[in-house]
Amino acid sequence: MAEQLLTTKQAAAKLAVNVRTFYRYRARLVAKGLQQVNFGQYPKYRESSLDELIKQAAETGQQL
Repeated sequence: MAEQLLTTKQAAAKLAVNVRTFYRYRARLVAKGLQQVNFGQYPKYRESSLDELIKQAAETGQQL
């Protein structure tokens, strides 16, 4: 099965934040393991890496 790539809007929705907030925290999320793929001028994000970040935050009780 192919890996799902999320748009910025989809990634923000998965984190339940607006796109502007996602852009503000994007560098921090990438540093923590969010995998970004540049497709032309539009970045895409691997859904599995975002799911892993959410899982780690839930298990450790730390913020994203």
